[in-house]
Amino acid sequence: MTYTKTKLNRSGNSHAGHTIRVIGHGFYGAEKLSASERVIINALYSFAQKGASADFTFSEIHRRYNLSYATVSRTMRKILQLCFERAAEPHSYRLKELLPAPERYFYIPDWLRFAQFPTETDATDLTNDQIEVLSYILHQNTHVAHWRSTQASIARTLEISPSTVSAAIALFEKLGLLTVTSVAGTSRAVNHYDRAAFTLNHEILNKTRLETLQHIKAASHAVRDADARTDRERFYAARQRLSKEHANHVREKLGADFRDLERQFNAFEIELAKAQAQKRMEKFKEIYERRMAIKNAMRTFLQDNGYTEEDLLPRYICPECNDTGWRKDGTPCTCYTPPGGTP
Repeated sequence: MTYTKTKLNRSGNSHAGHTIRVIGHGFYGAEKLSASERVIINALYSFAQKGASADFTFSEIHRRYNLSYATVSRTMRKILQLCFERAAEPHSYRLKELLPAPERYFYIPDWLRFAQFPTETDATDLTNDQIEVLSYILHQNTHVAHWRSTQASIARTLEISPSTVSAAIALFEKLGLLTVTSVAGTSRAVNHYDRAAFTLNHEILNKTRLETLQHIKAASHAVRDADARTDRERFYAARQRLSKEHANHVREKLGADFRDLERQFNAFEIELAKAQAQKRMEKFKEIYERRMAIKNAMRTFLQDNGYTEEDLLPRYICPECNDTGWRKDGTPCTCYTPPGGTP
């Protein structure tokens, strides 16, 4: 499959591509790698070809490979001691020196990391080890329709325990993805060392691949829409803060005495509403007069300090929507400027 660095650069946008799985102990250094370390370092290597950088945040690695943040952090520290170093950009990594092309490798399709395979009662995700085993068999089946090997050989090649490989193959058979037959006949191979033919059900794989890609596409649209709404909300929240900035500055200069008068004036608004609702007109008149007295005291306070009542009102940037993003008729205002975009 043809893919570009732009498509594969961020892990969340690379579902149409694949990553390299290097075969061979010691390719990245003498130290043996754990399963999680192998997954992450192979992913970085896939994106850091020919002097390019691999751009991954810890959150992206956590979501993409279903690894805990502690595992990601620990693994990244180890990887930076082996053959990677930080690049100029944040969360960007590059090879310390150009590694030779691996003698043996295969590709892991990205969609497998997000696929769900139906079972009798539910749907199941594949673990990273299961994805590697399935991708390896898929790689072999591209050359030979009924690839022959042993489970022990697969385990040695991938540096995965034989029991893990055996459990993975049993799961693939249960899901209908794989048929395992003895080389000598049609019965299933009974142990790790029996030579057997491994045949994939490409019909189920292709169907699941299409369903997964459609789901990812829909989810990506939903995420982009949510991000756009969040950006819009932040834009108008910032505008409203700016519109109230002058009034807040005036209140600070007037001091605590003026702010106390303002609090009393606002409190009487609630008392007026209660008296009106209860039809207590004498009480309403009393509260109204006390409130107007406070209003007059506030006006005098403002005039004595060189301000007017307008100085306490927001200074909206957009008079059409008052910096809310919505006009009076309920339609979105055109004053919004998306991040990095034009109105």
